[in-house]
Amino acid sequence: MAQVFDFTRLRRLTIIHVFVQAFLLILLVGTSSVLLGKVPSQVFMNSVIRVVVLQLILFYPVYKLAASDAEREVASASTGLTADEMQALRRKRVFSDILKGALIIFFFTFILRAPGAPQIQFSILAVFLLSYLAYFQCFNSVAKRLMRAKS
Repeated sequence: MAQVFDFTRLRRLTIIHVFVQAFLLILLVGTSSVLLGKVPSQVFMNSVIRVVVLQLILFYPVYKLAASDAEREVASASTGLTADEMQALRRKRVFSDILKGALIIFFFTFILRAPGAPQIQFSILAVFLLSYLAYFQCFNSVAKRLMRAKS
């Protein structure tokens, strides 16, 4: 018998992620414009290059986390789950949420403890914002692909 899926919650979650992505993008542009006003353009470009390199390094782990979260959410959209399966999915969700919360705390602590140089603080904040932006984009992409495959 084929499994039946109810993707209503997941579709709403992807819509929420779109709004969060827009907010993160606005925040990134705002911090970039503030930094551009404080430092020479060459220092700004060096910061942007550092951010891009760090983002390229972090993309694969972020993608793997987002893909596993999306797969878990699609699996939890099944209507015929047993109590044990729901408990296992809930445990995975809690672990993932704790991990994401720990990353937020790490980045904020790192930003607060970083030297007062604006380009360093911008680099840290930009990597944080871009990492979460990439997470939401990857999550939505994988979730939509899996929903199409399961429908």
